[in-house]
This record gives sequence, structure tokens and C-alpha cells, in this order.
Amino acid sequence: MARAAALVALQGAGAPLAAGGRAAGIIEAALALFAQRGFDATSVPEIAAAAKVGTGTIYRYFDTKEALGNAAWQAAKRSLALAIAPVFTAPPAPGTPADQCRARFMGLWKAGGTFAREWPAAFHFLEFHHEPRFLDRQSLRLSEQMMAPIHGWIADAQAKGVMVPLHGEALAALVWGALGGLVRHTVMMNQPLDDRLLEETGAAQWHAVAAPAVSAPVVSLGTA
Repeated sequence: MARAAALVALQGAGAPLAAGGRAAGIIEAALALFAQRGFDATSVPEIAAAAKVGTGTIYRYFDTKEALGNAAWQAAKRSLALAIAPVFTAPPAPGTPADQCRARFMGLWKAGGTFAREWPAAFHFLEFHHEPRFLDRQSLRLSEQMMAPIHGWIADAQAKGVMVPLHGEALAALVWGALGGLVRHTVMMNQPLDDRLLEETGAAQWHAVAAPAVSAPVVSLGTA
């Protein structure tokens, strides 16, 4: 997803962009700094300097730093939701329930990796600020709405015996953590997060969450 498309996602219900593009620029500058330094270590004047506006201008759009933090967090969440939405709107893959589940898992893994590659600031902000203390009710509700189809898909796959019977939230957290670790590794090693790497790591991660009967390779036992 290109950055322009990501910023379009900010126009969803409740996004504080009714005043126009300046608010979007402030949010993008805040995302970059929050991802780099963290929410607490970033000051409003620093965000204003990065956005090339006066500090007072920020307070015309956002009453407090926490309000700006919620706007940035919602922007990142909506952009991630936009990235993974096609995985759930596409028709099921052909094959068995296990084949279909694997195809959807790989689609989610690749979509998440592509999101991290194309909008790293939003990805890192979400990774290091997972439901932080400053989130308001609207942000928490947005998180629940975004995760609902993922949790529903996990529950359905578990009911069919395709995925390990681990609590859905814990399972989602493990996968997100693995993706975050992969992204950090590629940054540290200056390695591209390309489609081939996402395909290979996604296949390995699928074996970690698939039910044993699904993920276990077929082994031929010969005689000694």
C-alpha cells in the first residue's frame, strides 16, 4: 500500500481530518517521531518542527498531546486494516479447509509485511505502542473492530481442527510478535523485506500455528 493510499485511510469515521491536509501532515510527522523515539519522549514542539508548523497550530487541531497520539494510533490502525482487508474479502482458496486456512494465513502475513515495508513508521508505532495507556474509547473500539474478523477466523479454523487450540488473542499476539521480530531483524541487518523472504518466513510461521496433524511433514520410516 502506497503512503498516499494510507493517508486516504485516515479519512475513516472519527478521523480528525475534517480540517484538511494540514492535520494529516501533523499526524504523519507525529507517527514518524513516535515510532523513532516513543510517545513519552516526543514533545509537541518537536512534532511541530517536523510538520513545519507552529506549536500553536497543532493545538488548533488536537487539544492535547494525548489526542494527537490517539489520532496517530487510529491512523496507523486504519491503514493496517486497509492493508489486510483484501485477505478477508477475497473468495476462499481452493482445496481443503487446511489449504484455505493456510492461504489466508499467508495472505495476512504478506499483507502485514508489505505494510511494514511501505509504511514503517506506522508499523513500528503500533508494535511499540500496543494499546498504550493514552488510548481513548474510540481507539479501543477501533482495535476491537479490526481484530474481530481475525479472531473469528482463528476460532473457525480451530473448530475445524486446522489451527492449534490456543486462545485467539494469544495466537494473534504470537504471530504479530514474530512479524515484528522479522522486521527488526531486516532493519538491523540492512536486509530487504522482499516478497521471497515473506513467503519463506510465512511458511515457517504457518507450521508454528497449524494443528500438528496439518503442519507435521509426512515421514517415511524405513527398516534398519
